Amino acid sequence: MTRTRPLFLALVPALVGLGCTVENDGVAGLHTPARATFAQVADALQPSCGTLDCHGQRPRNLRLYGGRGMRLDPRGNSADEPTTDAEYQASFLSLTWLEPEALDAVVASGGQDPERLSLVRKARGSERHKGGTQMQPGDALDRCLLSWLTGAVDADACARVASAPRPYVDAP
Repeated sequence: MTRTRPLFLALVPALVGLGCTVENDGVAGLHTPARATFAQVADALQPSCGTLDCHGQRPRNLRLYGGRGMRLDPRGNSADEPTTDAEYQASFLSLTWLEPEALDAVVASGGQDPERLSLVRKARGSERHKGGTQMQPGDALDRCLLSWLTGAVDADACARVASAPRPYVDAP
């Protein structure tokens, strides 16, 4: 087992045993947003959601790996190393496998009723979330995430959020 894909490799036998077919982009037969544009969304989620005190830690059911939080390689440094392709893939799988049926319904409908997803409800503060409200309907993070669910990523909104200063690191 390589260090770069422990989550994926650990889940494959369980999913195959349940009769699911695992693909690089998710579970076969279910709609997921594009993996090809996920890096923009993952970078936007990092400042508010992927930090080490939030979803950048192993006990969370939604784990976000990357340059501002938890690294796949335990020798990785979250302070100055960019997010790797393997980390984007691990985050993509974590997010898309969180509620696959609800995600399928949202993506298949072109992004209608995104609050079917706990990710959206919790980030918007409409459901209890230890991290509090992280986005408001229509703000840059909301537009970034919801545009990805529709298949047309708002790259400007994603970039605006991704470039936010890192707390305590980039502060003036």
